[in-house]
Amino acid sequence: MIQKIFNLLKSKSKDQVLSDTIKKIHSLIPQDFGGGCSHEKAFLMSLVIKEFKLKATADIGVYRGRSFFPQAIAHKMFSDGIVYGIDPYSNMDAVQNDRPDLQKELDNFITVTDFQKLFEGVSKIIVDNNYQNNGKLVRKKSSDAVVEFKNNNTKFGLVHIDGNHDTKFVMEDIENYFPLLAEKSFIVLDDISWDSVAPAYSLLKNKMTFIDEFIDSSNDFALFGKGLTEEELNSLKLIFLKVKNKDS
Repeated sequence: MIQKIFNLLKSKSKDQVLSDTIKKIHSLIPQDFGGGCSHEKAFLMSLVIKEFKLKATADIGVYRGRSFFPQAIAHKMFSDGIVYGIDPYSNMDAVQNDRPDLQKELDNFITVTDFQKLFEGVSKIIVDNNYQNNGKLVRKKSSDAVVEFKNNNTKFGLVHIDGNHDTKFVMEDIENYFPLLAEKSFIVLDDISWDSVAPAYSLLKNKMTFIDEFIDSSNDFALFGKGLTEEELNSLKLIFLKVKNKDS
C-alpha cells in the first residue's frame, strides 16, 4: 500500500512538471484569430503520450505551435518519441470557405499573415529549446506529407487534426491518416462545434471509440481511441475528467 501511494505521488509530481513546462512554452506563444491551443487540450494530448509511451504523433495544423510543442515536451520527457508538425505555412493553402459568417475575418487573416515569419518563429523555438530530436516540422500540405509517411512506414500513436477546417480537407485528413494509426492509437479532432467539422466528428464516432469531448469558452475538441482495453478506456476517461476539472 505504501508503495502504491508513493507511486501515485511520484506520478502526480511528473504530471505537474509536465503541466508547468507546457504553461512555460505557452507563455511564449500567443493565441490569435488564426488559432491556438488551450492548456487543457495540450495537457491532455501530453498525458496520452506519457501514459501510452507513444513514439510518433502528428500535429496537423501547427500555426504558432501551441499544440506542437506540448507534444514535443511529452516525447522528450517520457517517450523518447517525436511529433511531426504538418503545415504548409502558405497563404493559399490557408484559404477557408465553409464559414460564411466569418468569411470577412478569414479573408483578412490570409491577407495580413506572414506565414514565412510564422514558420521561422516555430523553427527558432525548436532550436532554442533543444527539441530537434522530439519535434520535426514538415512544411507540406497534409495530403502531400502523407506520401512521405507511407513510404517510411510511419505509424502514429496520436493524430491531432486542426488544419484547414473546410469539410473537404477535414474529411481528407481522416481518410489519409486513419490508415497510418498504430494498433493502439488516438485522434484529437478540433473545433467539433463547427458545421464544417461535423461530418468528420460523425465519421470518427463510427470508426473509433469515443472517449470524451470538451466544449467551453476555451475548448472545442473531442478525443477518440482505437484498440483500447476496457481498463485503458476507463483510465482515459478519468484522465480527461481531470483535465476538464483543470486539475493541472
